[in-house]
Amino acid sequence: MDKNKFTSISLQEEMQRSYLEYAMSVIVGRALPDARDGLKPVQRRILFAMYELGLTPDRPFRKCARVVGDVLGKYHPHGDQAVYDALVRLVQNFSTKYPTLDGHGNFGSVDNDPPAAMRYTETRLAPIAHKAFLEEIGSETVNFSNNFDGSQKEPDVLPAQLPFLLLNGSSGIAVGMATNIPPHNLGEIVDGLVALVENKDVSDKKLSNIIKGPDFPTGGELIYNRAIEELYETGKGSITIRGVIKTEELNLGKGKHKRNALIISELPYQISKASWIEKLAELINAGKINGISDIRDESDRDGMRIVIELKKDSNAEIVISNLYKKTTLQTNFGAIFLALIKGKPIQLNLKQYLNYFIEFREETIRKRTNYFLKNTLEKLEILEGLSKATKDIKKVIEIIQESENPIEAKTKLIDNFFISEKQANSVLDMPLKKLTNLERYQIDDDIKKFQEKKNYFQKLLNDRKLLLKLLIEELLILKKKYNVKRKTKLLKNIDQNEELETINNQILENYINKQTKLCIDNRLYLRKMISNNYKKSFDDGNKIIDNRNIQKFICNIDKNLKIIGITVTGKVFHVDWESNINNDYKIDNKILGSIDPNEIINFHSITKGIENYLCILNSDGRFKKVLFDEDMIKSNRSFSITKLKNNIKTIDSFISYEEKNLIILTSIGRIFKFNLSNKLLIPTSKQSQGLMLVKLLPTEKLVSCCPYQHGENIYLVSKQGKIFCINSNEIYNASEYSLGYLNERTQLKNDYFIKILPSNHYLDIETNKNKSARLDFKKLNFKSNKTNFLIDFLKLDNGEHLENCFRLENFLD
Repeated sequence: MDKNKFTSISLQEEMQRSYLEYAMSVIVGRALPDARDGLKPVQRRILFAMYELGLTPDRPFRKCARVVGDVLGKYHPHGDQAVYDALVRLVQNFSTKYPTLDGHGNFGSVDNDPPAAMRYTETRLAPIAHKAFLEEIGSETVNFSNNFDGSQKEPDVLPAQLPFLLLNGSSGIAVGMATNIPPHNLGEIVDGLVALVENKDVSDKKLSNIIKGPDFPTGGELIYNRAIEELYETGKGSITIRGVIKTEELNLGKGKHKRNALIISELPYQISKASWIEKLAELINAGKINGISDIRDESDRDGMRIVIELKKDSNAEIVISNLYKKTTLQTNFGAIFLALIKGKPIQLNLKQYLNYFIEFREETIRKRTNYFLKNTLEKLEILEGLSKATKDIKKVIEIIQESENPIEAKTKLIDNFFISEKQANSVLDMPLKKLTNLERYQIDDDIKKFQEKKNYFQKLLNDRKLLLKLLIEELLILKKKYNVKRKTKLLKNIDQNEELETINNQILENYINKQTKLCIDNRLYLRKMISNNYKKSFDDGNKIIDNRNIQKFICNIDKNLKIIGITVTGKVFHVDWESNINNDYKIDNKILGSIDPNEIINFHSITKGIENYLCILNSDGRFKKVLFDEDMIKSNRSFSITKLKNNIKTIDSFISYEEKNLIILTSIGRIFKFNLSNKLLIPTSKQSQGLMLVKLLPTEKLVSCCPYQHGENIYLVSKQGKIFCINSNEIYNASEYSLGYLNERTQLKNDYFIKILPSNHYLDIETNKNKSARLDFKKLNFKSNKTNFLIDFLKLDNGEHLENCFRLENFLD
């Protein structure tokens, strides 16, 4: 091949040029609507093709396949399914606020059912489309361009009399940009236009009082807040919409108890009813939404009705809150007012768009008036010629009779009557009935009428105030004819955070009234346990339990409750139980972050509003008491509560908020007793290392500590499962005896202690061979003369020992 026939080009330049051409083709020719008529090219071509076919509202329906074929063949050379999908959307009253087409047949449903094939469905123009889109198209109001093959002419834009970009909204994804404009109420938009015409400097606040917010075809509720005002001021924002839900008492029949139920009559815009019900059922089955016993769809042609039956003891407010939070019953609509202006995609705010539409409408009326004026002048010219001829009809007849042909007659008429060529033609074409007196009078009357019209049109073109007055009149006529009541209700003065807080408070009250417990098990699952189940689980005394029922922590649910965790490295982290109060969940790496779950030694409950002291015992014998202040309570981040050096670890901790005593246990059974008062054990800061309370022997380790009351029994638990009971009064104070207390009865051989606890506690234990048990020390018999008590019902095998022990406070007393 001849190389001279090829031109070398830069690949980078060619890619940029080709991609830019493609992007502009998608932006201008497919995805984005024109700001003037609010239509995308395919929608405009559908309406114009139907207008040419004569499918006006007073004509019979025509098959959609006929319309699609015309659109494809004349204006839109793309896939037939794409055109049909666009046509279907223009018919659907749940997708389009003011449908521009009337449909006959199955055009889909709010359940996301597909429409019937185009050969089965029929359509024609809706009255609002014929009136507000196409009525003025024959009045030279818009420009026409060649179609794709130059065989037809199509309008560049339709002469819209209403701002359909706002009325029906629009959504489209182009290249590098997208538009999503919510639909609005016709009456409010017209009132806004009228206010702008009357006062171009109307404030945004006044405009937002007129146009209160989007009005979706499926209704629902719109939470009116600052976000809507920001959307209208900037042209971009996110608004919150939700379905309509109410409570109802169902009578299920004779002899059956009445049931409480939630009835959903409206869903948010573009939410499929069937898909929503399916998703809700999945959440119920997965246990993420509780309190629902049955879901039924009782919708019919009269409207939507989704029935959600509630369980007997369930709280309706809690279920509604879950429906809003965990399903699309409440969703955010991300809006952006992006449209084509003179072929360029531009983001407009509400006021800018309305002003732009007023300019377009004013220009359209001027073009229409010029067209009417031109026609009026032409008719007036002809009538004046006829008037001159009928006043001297004998001379006209004489001239015509003496002429050899029409051309000569026309020339003589022009010369004798000083009329134009067009007037001469009309005289020659004049029927004889025009010679009657009645017709002659009618010509004079018509001249007067057309003269008045001419004067009016000229005045309209010269006086802008008069033109704007006409614009307002036409808008108000359209409002009166096509306005419908607002479907989307506005929820004003609703603070979502405050609403959520109120619901959460109700939920908390419900759990508090039921004396519900919060539990964290050995697998770090945070669960709720109602009072009856708690009693069943704990009032049986000493028993073997399932390994999955071992609890690390239990507390009562309370409004002033804060839960924290402590690690061996001295870190404190927050457990967010309030935001997930309705769900059981695992405290996993997403919540813990960099904290290793294996390093957690204890969980504690802190009561807000009182002085809580976090007490920590380190492996080097240091003890510190830190006031858990407001900053710590408010903080949701992890922080270090103690300064550790040289591989020192935190081995135990507890919360003290009363004047109690401290007891510390070592591995060989030495016990150290201290008074916890602030005078004797002074609170320290987070940065301190603490007070050295215990000096350890070479092979000795610190294993546990706890608070207790005077005269209370203290229990010591060994690795091999031996339990010793000592009355706290027997133990002398470590401040007097620095070596601590050591009882001969608590001597161990080939064993060591691992836990110490007061009498008002349970102990959940698990062995290294996955055996588990729960002990209630009040029900253990220590009155025998034996020196120890062995957990014989566990039947520890050779080599088996206690792996973990968890102190649990007794809430049954």
